[in-house]
Order: sequence, then C-alpha cells, then structure tokens
Amino acid sequence: MQSGKKTPIAIIDDDQFLLESLKDLFEATGIESRTYASADAFLDSGDMHHVNCILADVRMPGTSGLDLLSAVVRDGGPPVCIMTSFADNRTEAAARSSGAAAFLEKPLSSKDLMEFAASAAKR
Repeated sequence: MQSGKKTPIAIIDDDQFLLESLKDLFEATGIESRTYASADAFLDSGDMHHVNCILADVRMPGTSGLDLLSAVVRDGGPPVCIMTSFADNRTEAAARSSGAAAFLEKPLSSKDLMEFAASAAKR
C-alpha cells in the first residue's frame, strides 16, 4: 500500500471488463485503485483499512455486496458505494439502511463516481 494520505479506491465486481474500465478511469485522473473479483477476495486481502473508499457490486458469487457492506460498517471501514445493474427501491433502501454512502445504478456515470471518490477522500 502507498504511504501518506493518498490511498487507493477498492473496486469490487465479478465483471472483469468493468473492473478494468473503472481502474482506467481513476488512473486517468490520477487516482490509484485496486481491483478485486469478489467481496471474499477483498476481505481476504486485509486491505479494508488501507483504502479511502469501496465501490462494490450488489450481486457477486460468494459474499454479496450488501453482506460486504455490513462487514465493512461493522468493522469501522471506509465509505462504501453500492453499484448495481438491478436497481430497485428495496435494494437501494437496504443498502442505505445498512450504511452505504452512495448507491449507483449501472451503467455508471463517471461524474457520479468521481463525486463519490472526492467526498470519501474528505472523510
């Protein structure tokens, strides 16, 4: 991990193309990010307290994004943005009531992603 205040954004999704696209987007703006193909891979990495924020998909094999959110909140981790292609009021309400800092529907807006990253960096 990088030392100092600039720490990476964790991007967690089982869609490899999305992981690479988001990593490229953040790198183009000078923001470091790390990618994980599953919530379990992220949790096993020990990186939770070494990132400014987490972008996590709702539906993934193994631990879901909402279960990851609960674990991060329980452990006092960084802000979490839940991303989904399957947005509905119930899922958004569950994410927000569980402590999500943001809820974004795919396809993702680069403006919304950058706003989330900027607000997380201020925390």
